[in-house]
Amino acid sequence: MGVDVVATSGDAGVGIHQNDVPLQSNRLFESEFFDTERVEILRGPQGTLYGRNANGGVFNLITAKPVFEEFHADAALTYGNYNSVKANGMVNLPVGERVALRVAGSLTQRDGYVDNIVTGNDIDDRDLWSIRATLGFEPTNSFRGWLLYEHFEEEDARLRSGKQLCRKDPLDTSFAGIPIAFEDQIFTSQGCLSAPLDESRDTVNSVATLAGGLAVQVGLLNGDAFTAPAIQDMRTIAAGFDPFYQAEQDLWTLSLSWDINDVLKLTSLSSFNETSVFSVEDVSKVEPTITFNDLSEIPPGIDPQVDLYNSVFPGGVVSDPQIGPSNFYTVADPSGETTEAFTQELRLQSDFSGPLNFNLGAIYMDYEAGNDDVIDGYYFISNALTGLLQLHNASLAAGGPPVIPGVPFSGSLDESNVDGDTNIGNSLNGLGRNYFRTVAPYELQSTALFGEAYYDMSDELTFTLGLRYTRDKKSQKNIPTYLFTPDIVRPDPLAPVPDPATETDLDGNVDGIFEVEFEEITGRAGFDWTPDISFTDDTLLYGFYSRGYKGGGINPPQPSENANAFPSTFEPEFINAYEIGTKNRFAGDTQQLNLAGFYYDYTDYQITQVINRSSVNFNVDAELYGLEIEYLWAPGDNWLLSANIGLLESKLVDVFAIDVLDRTVGNSDFVVLKNPANYSNCVVSAEGYATILGAIEAGQLGTGSTAGLCLGSFAGQEAAFGLGNVSYVDGDGSSRTVGALTPFDGINKDLRDNNLPGSPDTTLNLAAEYTFPSLADSSWDLTIRGDYYYQTESFTRIWNVPRDELSSWENVNLSLVLANDDTGFQITAFAKNLFDEEVITGAYLQDDSPGLYSNVFLTEPALYGVTVSKSW
Repeated sequence: MGVDVVATSGDAGVGIHQNDVPLQSNRLFESEFFDTERVEILRGPQGTLYGRNANGGVFNLITAKPVFEEFHADAALTYGNYNSVKANGMVNLPVGERVALRVAGSLTQRDGYVDNIVTGNDIDDRDLWSIRATLGFEPTNSFRGWLLYEHFEEEDARLRSGKQLCRKDPLDTSFAGIPIAFEDQIFTSQGCLSAPLDESRDTVNSVATLAGGLAVQVGLLNGDAFTAPAIQDMRTIAAGFDPFYQAEQDLWTLSLSWDINDVLKLTSLSSFNETSVFSVEDVSKVEPTITFNDLSEIPPGIDPQVDLYNSVFPGGVVSDPQIGPSNFYTVADPSGETTEAFTQELRLQSDFSGPLNFNLGAIYMDYEAGNDDVIDGYYFISNALTGLLQLHNASLAAGGPPVIPGVPFSGSLDESNVDGDTNIGNSLNGLGRNYFRTVAPYELQSTALFGEAYYDMSDELTFTLGLRYTRDKKSQKNIPTYLFTPDIVRPDPLAPVPDPATETDLDGNVDGIFEVEFEEITGRAGFDWTPDISFTDDTLLYGFYSRGYKGGGINPPQPSENANAFPSTFEPEFINAYEIGTKNRFAGDTQQLNLAGFYYDYTDYQITQVINRSSVNFNVDAELYGLEIEYLWAPGDNWLLSANIGLLESKLVDVFAIDVLDRTVGNSDFVVLKNPANYSNCVVSAEGYATILGAIEAGQLGTGSTAGLCLGSFAGQEAAFGLGNVSYVDGDGSSRTVGALTPFDGINKDLRDNNLPGSPDTTLNLAAEYTFPSLADSSWDLTIRGDYYYQTESFTRIWNVPRDELSSWENVNLSLVLANDDTGFQITAFAKNLFDEEVITGAYLQDDSPGLYSNVFLTEPALYGVTVSKSW
């Protein structure tokens, strides 16, 4: 299992390591792998060997180290479609007998996979490079080490999120036979309806979104900004501007090893890692079809509100300091993070000749994220939001009423765009009240003691016992979002805000800094048995029980308009893992068969859901069990065949939760409406809604009065409208009662036995490789290889509704390698995704306020090219 938690304070499900160093933040999977010795993949839970604890296992990239007294070098150049250019190389330079320097680098550039028809550019391109220098030294026969520095950098138009998919939810014009005025229609759409992804090829109804809905309320728009049919091509968008993506990483690692004597070895591993990432995208990736209202033809002096509008928006143009002047509705979402991490690890390993050996270690990590840079956090910027604040400030300055309900004071705009361009990246100071920003400065101090003991009970049977003690101290500044928050209320919006109720339950210090601490003892126990079996050449039988732990954390700060939108913290995750397996070689070492069966019992498995434009984390219980089969066969000297099959069953245990895509669970006694303040959704009774609409039709209430339903304006007034309570049954069977005019979040569903996200029940990987040696009696060998991958359907969320389902998919790769070992030359021709399958491999559901659309992620298109390499 990987990671379904999204939080600065969240820990990865799979521990990412480089040279045994845990990388809490990294750019490893954005960069190219180069000059690599090997890649280690360990099944989880892991924590008794090295590094950080990880429930889902460990990925450990081991880079090639300097070689003493020998010169080595290699270089490779690739050219492929999309003008793809990849270059990497290495040189190993000996410096005397006991020192060597190894320098390696990598460069990747290519055109984009996606077309932006507005700018005419291809986007989602790549322009990145890395360089690594490793100095190896061995001053004595018993003391050795290496010092590594690696730098990574990327600046291009990478897309952070994929295309939006949506089944548009139109505005309702009537309900129960009662006509709905436009002022009330604008609260009837959710933006998108729940539908399968292949039936969700519309644009979002912008009226149901925070920025688009507020734009309608203040008169900038008269309805949905996206009325044209959506572009159906999954690799074509219509964004108002091209995305921008920039990332950097600097990693220092020092490894020192001392052979204390012939049987004891002490290793010290120190690291300092610094990362930054920043990106900006057009959120909608859709070109608006209607402009902001232009009221300039209305003569001045007729309507003071029109005069105010024209003075702020001449010609219907909103001058947004970040986006620039425009009369088209635009939304951008800059996102970024800066981090620093220091780790120090010590390990003591034995090599006794007797039956007992051990590996003991300790590690300390100090990690900081999002503490001091304007790029830290997530922004939601729209010229509609800016226009609303401009109109609000202008009205107050003229002695008029506030335009933003409940906000009697003005708020400052971020005017830091001194050069007047439309580069949002250099147009922020992070303090503006005209945009939404969530930022959560975070610190982690983690200490752990770990070790494993190995006891040879016989020549064939080894018993292993591992233990780990982990202590995680996490702290996060409580900085509520400050969209439209007046300066007089919060002069410094980045100052931590005390929360007595929450902090009293945490560490007791009411200082605006949430602090949590977790201490756990975990470990594993099991055996490895290598019996002598007549029908195999080598056999290993093993069985292990492991107890894993992943620290809990702190959710993002609450939105200022809703202080109790979600829990402030989430709990640690625990797993009891059982695994049995066997590895076998037979038929003269020409065949290998590996089998592994496992059962995972999760308590408080961590998952995420977007609420109020923030990723919020919760805990659920789950179970998984499965079987993995790996078979390799070399039927001849030049053949290699392989097959891997994975069978998996996953299910939730005793989970009941509200689905934001289906808050009423199809119960016609209730309806879903918009909250006009924050554009979250609420549920009210159909009877109550019809009663308010009837009162509006009869003239007893003014048009637009349904806005008060989600705000709770009518709660408790049921008797005045001749109403009482209504009842419903939750997914857990509990009967609930609520006032007919009282809003609530929704009816929960029974999710027991639903699948976990990203858990296909079957995966299959087949490969065949054949080598033609000594072509035409030369020193050239030709190897042909084909790979086939298939996986069955899976889900993106725990609700497992049709919108969550990902179709089964398959992929075929081919390669031809012409190699000359004598000269070190190699020529490789490759084709990846040979049949150009366009597959949705993931989807991320947004929350109510952006309109419940899904961002999807695709496989790469068909790629082909040629690589030429030479080694010395």
